[in-house]
Amino acid sequence: MKPLRTAAVLGAGAVGSALLKELPLAGLRVLAAWTRSSGLEPPPLIDVDVVLLAVPDDAVTALCARLEVGPGQLVAHLAGALGLKTLLAARRKGARTGSLHPLRAFVRGRRQDFHGAAAGIAGSSAGARDQLAQLARRLGMMPVETGDKARALYHAAAVLAAGGQVALFSEAVRAFRKATGSSEAAARSALLPLTLGALEKLRSTPAADALTGPAIRGDLETIASHRKALPKDLLELYDALTAAMLRLKKPEA
Repeated sequence: MKPLRTAAVLGAGAVGSALLKELPLAGLRVLAAWTRSSGLEPPPLIDVDVVLLAVPDDAVTALCARLEVGPGQLVAHLAGALGLKTLLAARRKGARTGSLHPLRAFVRGRRQDFHGAAAGIAGSSAGARDQLAQLARRLGMMPVETGDKARALYHAAAVLAAGGQVALFSEAVRAFRKATGSSEAAARSALLPLTLGALEKLRSTPAADALTGPAIRGDLETIASHRKALPKDLLELYDALTAAMLRLKKPEA
């Protein structure tokens, strides 16, 4: 399968903006770019090898139906939760379809690239999957195949690793503020180095080796004292996390 040489980016959010910057650096010419806010129809795409739909999940199906594409072209969305059914309109016109989901949190207004991230890859054919995997590598990502049957589980894992971490941190901030009377900003500043330091260990060690705290030491007395001190609405979360930490505890040699 020949490598992709030209691209179109439809959507101008954080990921779309990053693609517009990074695709030329990866050796692809961007022949068309489009934003929903323009109020215009998507541009002609007949000479484009790959059309990347960088729009919100709920806009993918409708946008795909408006595209003029055909045989020899590849249409891919960037959504983690969506399978390939959302691109059925492009398939009916003869195009191949797929998805390329960067496993990286992008922030609007901040210059970011794709280097070092994984990318969930799916495709309507082996050739489509191969081309998207090649594109991911050219952008500096590690491709990981994600079929439609496991798509929800794959995306749930991604949500736990990103949004779940943020939500957990916010609850830690709430408990810290209750204990110290700190402002929200001060609590974040106090806890963030602890959080980032713990996560940084995961770059080189598995979770069982990176874990710290009373659960990994088997200190049930400290865990009991935590449970007495915590607000009641945090007990279920604390117990679930403690159980997960206890499962990680290695058996003694």
